[in-house]
Amino acid sequence: MHSSQPAPRAQLSQRLARRLERRLYALAFRAHDDARARALLQALVQVALAAIAVERRLGGRGGRGGLLLDVARAAAMRFGRYRAGILKDELGLDVDDVADMGRLQDWEDRVFGVTGHWTERTKTRATKCETACPYAAVAKHAPEICTDVIHALETATFQELNPRYRLMPLERLLSKGATACEFRHELVE
Repeated sequence: MHSSQPAPRAQLSQRLARRLERRLYALAFRAHDDARARALLQALVQVALAAIAVERRLGGRGGRGGLLLDVARAAAMRFGRYRAGILKDELGLDVDDVADMGRLQDWEDRVFGVTGHWTERTKTRATKCETACPYAAVAKHAPEICTDVIHALETATFQELNPRYRLMPLERLLSKGATACEFRHELVE
């Protein structure tokens, strides 16, 4: 008789993975105001992204870009959905104004050590150019880190806040040799 329940070892692994994820979420929220937490979080992200880049250079396995990339994309989406409501309340975001919702990306950039500026901010469209990213060098070896994982994080977060939200494909990227990463956020009808 075959059971649909995961084996005990798999259940333990899933519980440990979720516990680790919750600790990383807590670290990310602490990192906004705590320089030590920020440094630790950024170092952990560097290691994770370097592992994805190595997997990509070795040919990868799994979905579109390799197992680690698939895991990172799924984790980014979970974190995006998790943080959306918390940051909406914490930042007092107007979810019907994409320029105001952009303050969430400002929060995120501080946490992850990214710098940039807004070039466009209207109620239905906002564009941010990120001119320095501590992960750009490693992402040059696996631009899918940006085009897939970061895109998934932003999309999951903002669509949780407003289902009309769209992030245009990330094509202009530091990891692809551009002078900035360009994030174009839109609210569509």
